[in-house]
Order: sequence, then structure tokens, then C-alpha cells
Amino acid sequence: MTQPALFISHGSPMMAVQQSATSDFLASLAQTLSKPRAIVVFSAHFDEAHDIVITSGDAPHTIHDFYNFPKPLYEIQYPAPGDPKLANTICEYFYKAGIKTVQNADQGWDHGVWIPLRLMYPRANIPIVQVSINTRLGAQAMYKYGQLLAPLRSDNVLIIGSGGISHNLREIFKNPATPNRVQMINEFTQWVEQKLIAQNTQALLNYLDEAPNALFNHPTQEHFLPLFAALGSSDGKAKKIHEDIEMDILALDAYKFY
Repeated sequence: MTQPALFISHGSPMMAVQQSATSDFLASLAQTLSKPRAIVVFSAHFDEAHDIVITSGDAPHTIHDFYNFPKPLYEIQYPAPGDPKLANTICEYFYKAGIKTVQNADQGWDHGVWIPLRLMYPRANIPIVQVSINTRLGAQAMYKYGQLLAPLRSDNVLIIGSGGISHNLREIFKNPATPNRVQMINEFTQWVEQKLIAQNTQALLNYLDEAPNALFNHPTQEHFLPLFAALGSSDGKAKKIHEDIEMDILALDAYKFY
């Protein structure tokens, strides 16, 4: 069974305790997919500067990697198992491409993993492996990482990039707000959609130079780069499966790749 790849905007940690259009979307998303035997996640919150780090523990813990949120958020656990055998397979794919990896049996699930997956698969019974991103290397490297792991999709492994289609947290709390900020978000997200649907991968890889308002939407790149891992693992065909905006400028689009 061949799985698609997904890019999910995981939004604020509050999504774990507050119902929204995007939490409803995620809660129903698994019903549109065949059940995978495992899930590989590239999360915005697992950004490593040097070697690729791959989670390899049997039972990784839940990481509450956010601050000053309501207490109930810190009490949530997502006890999905790891998959050491799959971690070894992923390492072999990278090794054959001449790329060094490190397995980490102690790394837990960051909120880019457990917030969306807890909504998608609340029983926490599907094994997960995380693969780190690297913002120092950029879009091209993340795209290559996805290409290397593409064969896993035909082995019933779901590949997910978890980030955000826009992610300018400073602007959310800025007072006064940038006057045309909503327009700047819309121009960027519409450009991304147009290039994905047109399968214009080269333009997307050059988004920092070609996309309108790229640095306004992503002052730092960690939330956009997981998209390229998901895209790279596919044949390039994309379908937009969700659109939402919270707090005026936090765009929460999601895509499925085939």
C-alpha cells in the first residue's frame, strides 16, 4: 500500500485544548487515509545544526517545548511508540547517499509531532520516527532528504512535514500592526499554492528570492522547510486539503502530495 505525503500547519499549542477549524480538519484527516504501518515526521521543532538526527527509541516521551501556556497543556501525554527498525532503515538510505546520521534513543516527541498526531490518531498506536531538519542547509537539502525517503511511502509509511505555511509570531503581537500584513500573508500563501499545483519545484526551492514577502511570512525558516521534505518524497503532484487563518496572519494551509 502506498501512502501520500502530507504538509500540515500545526498551529499554536492551544490547538491541543481548543476546538477550531484546523483541529476539526486534523481530527477528520486520518479517515481520508489508509492506516499507515508507521509515520515519519519532519518537524519544525526538531532543527539540528550538524548531523541528521533520527529518533530510535522504543517509547519516546512527550516534550512540552513551549512556555507560558495553560497548565493542562503540560499534562498531555502522547505515548505513541517509536520504531527502531524503521530508524535503521532510514539511516541506511542516508548512508547510501553519503550523508551522516545519528540515532537518538532519548529524543521525545516535540509538539510539532504530538499536537497534530494526537488529533489524527488519538489512540497513539502507530509507530513514529522523527527526522531532524536543518535550517542552515535550507530548502534544497530538505527536498533531497524527502527524495531519499520516498521509497518508504510504497511500504505503507506516511511521511509528514509539520510546520506552518506562514509563521511570523512577532507580527502577531506587534502593536501597531503592519498595515498591509493580511495582504502580505495572502500573497505569499497564494504564490505557494500556485507553484505547488503547477509543480514548479524550482521556483519553490528558490522561494526566498522569488516568493512575495517570503521573509515577512517566515522571518526564520524552520516552519516552512518541512514542506520540502514532504514534497521531495512525492512525485510532485500536490492537492490543497485545508485552508485556515488564525489571529489574522497565522495561515494554516495543509497539502497532500502524491
